[in-house]
Amino acid sequence: MDLNLERNFLVKFVEPQFTESILDGGLFFKRNGHFIELEEKQLKTGIGDKREGVWTRVLDPETSKMVIMAENGQEIPLKFKKGVYRTSYADLKHLPICCFVSLNLGRDFDIDMETNNATLKENLKNELVNQFAGRDLIFFANPEELMKRVHSECDREEINLLRGLVKYYDDINEAHPLSEKEYDEAPHKGLLYKRKFFEFQREYRIVLKKIFEDDYILNIGSLRDIAYNLGTVNSEEDLFKITISEQKKREGLLE
Repeated sequence: MDLNLERNFLVKFVEPQFTESILDGGLFFKRNGHFIELEEKQLKTGIGDKREGVWTRVLDPETSKMVIMAENGQEIPLKFKKGVYRTSYADLKHLPICCFVSLNLGRDFDIDMETNNATLKENLKNELVNQFAGRDLIFFANPEELMKRVHSECDREEINLLRGLVKYYDDINEAHPLSEKEYDEAPHKGLLYKRKFFEFQREYRIVLKKIFEDDYILNIGSLRDIAYNLGTVNSEEDLFKITISEQKKREGLLE
């Protein structure tokens, strides 16, 4: 079988009371400020992140300096071995975000070629169960169609959006993937970059490029033709198992 290991699947973990709303097309967007405020309470589960949208630069003592400014204007130099400069824009906390999980067949699944079954890798399964136990797992069979409907409704409501896979980097040792100029010109792009600590989330995001004072629901019409509730997440069962078959039609791909 000619197996496409680059195939991506889009899923969402939803609190059960909101499952029917999601299937009916009500996509819930949380203001970015919600995730910033959550970190102190929920860092262990990886939901909150006080550095959402933050741009960073690693400081090299050979080329950078730190000083304390005295009241008389005197600069008192500080010696350091390593430092990190961080900056952000206050308005980013008002941008709403809708989060999904993007799973890649070749990267995230163990594949049994004899039975043509693929199961989620155990370490990733454990991470996701730890974070999302008790939530319903919604599987989107056609992510491209989902995004088409999102764009259509945003166009109707005159809301610009940014969407894509979140890229993860080591903010202590690596330069931010965006240059400082790129970030300053479009700070919202920083919401598609996160600390490597959160890499297990495999996150795909839709960001509305409009300031909202409250969370927002984008109604895009029923999704029951492309979205399915696979049941409640628990540690006793596989999150989901995929049976691979040869088909000419290739749906469910996410660029």
